[in-house]
Amino acid sequence: MLRFILRRLTLIPIALTLVNFLGFAYAHYARPIRAARTPYVQAVEGGPLLPSYGDYVQTLLNLDFGLQLSVPGARSGPVEMGKTLFNATQASLGLLGVAFLLSLLAGLVIGYRAVHNDPPGVARWLTFLSTVGLAMPSFYIGSLFIMVSIFYLLWRGPGTQLPLPLDGFGWDAHLVFPTLALMARPTVQIAQITAGLLSGELSKQYVVSARSLGYTWRSIRNNFALRNVLAPVILTFAGMLRLLVGELVLIEWLFRWPGLGRLLAWTLVPPQLTSSAGSPLFLNPPVMSLVLTVIAALFLITDFCAAILVRIFDPRLREAGQEELNV
Repeated sequence: MLRFILRRLTLIPIALTLVNFLGFAYAHYARPIRAARTPYVQAVEGGPLLPSYGDYVQTLLNLDFGLQLSVPGARSGPVEMGKTLFNATQASLGLLGVAFLLSLLAGLVIGYRAVHNDPPGVARWLTFLSTVGLAMPSFYIGSLFIMVSIFYLLWRGPGTQLPLPLDGFGWDAHLVFPTLALMARPTVQIAQITAGLLSGELSKQYVVSARSLGYTWRSIRNNFALRNVLAPVILTFAGMLRLLVGELVLIEWLFRWPGLGRLLAWTLVPPQLTSSAGSPLFLNPPVMSLVLTVIAALFLITDFCAAILVRIFDPRLREAGQEELNV
């Protein structure tokens, strides 16, 4: 286990360094090309890549971000990049945490309730629910929320206030639409996988033996079956969290949530034609490299924690690691 942890901890900084450099290099070379082709993009002197990246790394090592950003929607004028990145990370982690916990709890409860005991099987309604949920990605659900809200305003007439806000930031009703849009697909996937694994576990011979000894179905589920399927379920949680991080860009852009996803979108989406000066965030090398590094860190830390938890709850993986050490 210790060797596995050390190996993973060694790979994480290497991967983050590579992501940081590739993000900087892409923006460094792409922005002058886009500026030459698009008149509303600010022209920037490219210069050699390695000296520019070296200066950028030096500012990071000195904890001097040294860049004032005119972030769209900011009311207090230009803000420092470090503060912008910190606030965006805080907003994204909060939204991710709420959506992940709710989808985790809802998926486990739905998957648990959908399993039949005798004979073991999965309820048909879960198949229908999973089909509908997997067919609608988060941005589609978010678009439906916006469309229903618009129809509500048209139906109620002028002066009508929406029950729930469609955009903006706040740890209140502003969370409802982004959270529901993010958690819909992970919830049905967790429910589907949990129900399938639990149903298969209840079909094994030890369950028949436990029933013959007088154990109730409830005790068998909670004390034996759930424990045996815990490792693959944890891997499912990690996959769902990666899915949430990937869909965060579209959801934050759709509902104007000021997080990492929206900040990354500002670096990838060209400024509008009506903006003569362009956006300082578009293909900005320091901003793009930092945002990509933070998002990559979320992926890597998620995989690391999931791998550790799986090895803790699955003794077969611990034994396999021990055999590697003995070899």
